[in-house]
Amino acid sequence: MVQSRAKFLAVIALSIGTLLVASAPSQAQDDMRVRGYRACRHAGKSVCKKFNGQGDMAMLSCFQANKVRLSRSCRTFLTGIGQLQ
Repeated sequence: MVQSRAKFLAVIALSIGTLLVASAPSQAQDDMRVRGYRACRHAGKSVCKKFNGQGDMAMLSCFQANKVRLSRSCRTFLTGIGQLQ
């Protein structure tokens, strides 16, 4: 009985660990999205406003095409994540 309880607890611990590891990339992506919004919200509302609601890739393409018109914070953020050169 002790051995079966130990196996049960090991399975529970492994399951919880798997859930925590699986949710980490999602949390990191959400954090990146928030940081991007804060850095580039002005450009998203002015420079690339016609792309609002068309998805992240459409907005990113607009940012890349208009990099000289972006704020310093937006350029720094996009350069830091490898999306601007």
